Amino acid sequence: MEAKSSRDSSWYDVGSFLNHRVTANGEFEARVRFTGFDRSHDEWINVKSSIRERSIPLVESECHLIEVGDLVLCYRKIGDSELYYDAHIVQIERKLHDIQGCKCSFQVLYDHDNDEETVVLSKLCRRSQ
Repeated sequence: MEAKSSRDSSWYDVGSFLNHRVTANGEFEARVRFTGFDRSHDEWINVKSSIRERSIPLVESECHLIEVGDLVLCYRKIGDSELYYDAHIVQIERKLHDIQGCKCSFQVLYDHDNDEETVVLSKLCRRSQ
C-alpha cells in the first residue's frame, strides 16, 4: 500500500498501519508509518482519498502500455527532496529502443501543482488496475 502525505502531497510506501479512527464527519482515517521513516513522521491519513494499492515501477518492455491521458506516479527531484507525485501523461515521443533500453520521452502534468515536465520511463510507475 501507499499513502499520500499531507506534509508534501507526495506518495510514500506504507511500512505499517498503527491505528484507525472515525472522524467527526464519518470519514475513516488510519495512522500510518511510512517505510524508511521513524515515528516522528507518522500521520493520520484519510483512507478513502489518500491510501491505495502500491504503484508498480515500469520496465523497459512496458513502454507501449503508457498512453496519453494515463494517470501515473512520477518521480520528481526538488532540491534535496526525492518525491513521487500523481501526474497525467500529456504527450509521448516514441523512439526506437536500443540495447540500452527505452529511449521514449513522456511529458507529464503534475496533479498537485499543474507543472509540466518531460521524463524518461524509469521515472514512471503505473497505477494498478
